[in-house]
Amino acid sequence: MPRWIPVKSWDGEDAFIIGGGDSLKSFDWNLLKSENTIGCNDAFKHGVDVCKVCIFGDVKWFKAFELELHHYKGTVFTNATALYRTRLDWLWVMKRQPLGLYNDALGWNYNTGASAVNLALLLGAKRIFLLGFDMQLSKDGKINWHVNKLDKPKAVVKVFPDFLKGFKKLAIDLKTKFPGVEVINITDDSKLNEFPKVGVKEFWEKRKAS
Repeated sequence: MPRWIPVKSWDGEDAFIIGGGDSLKSFDWNLLKSENTIGCNDAFKHGVDVCKVCIFGDVKWFKAFELELHHYKGTVFTNATALYRTRLDWLWVMKRQPLGLYNDALGWNYNTGASAVNLALLLGAKRIFLLGFDMQLSKDGKINWHVNKLDKPKAVVKVFPDFLKGFKKLAIDLKTKFPGVEVINITDDSKLNEFPKVGVKEFWEKRKAS
């Protein structure tokens, strides 16, 4: 199986991480077609034009979507320990570390979104923008922008504190291990407060004008 040695193919560039939050339900995915993107889990369904790289860390999720992933035209990464010895030649595997950021592995930090940030750093991104990092249920009790029957809202609510704890460790390591790199949260009403926030509308208006 291919084990990836980090190559800075996005050196000094921007990267967008597509999270799973319900806030992306009405998002205009066309905005990402010219961007470097890493999509968490179901984001690959939007195709390689929107989601250049897919990352996952949950073997249960992988088993549910393996066939679809095989036909996906982008690059697929995982740090799922159970897949470390996989023979699949289209699945790139990296070692998982429990907490923090690494130059030769992907820190798990309790969630795929945090692993995606570590991957973007290894790809050389200078600015990393977080999309759909709600860290809470929507007002109508929804957890994702997509329909995912694998995750039950009540169960996921219990792990949000762990997600936030993981990002706290990530933010500490960002300053010491990847100095000068910015992580910016472009998620309205997000509970993730470790990084600077910019409103979705404000951000895209400025980016279109630049």
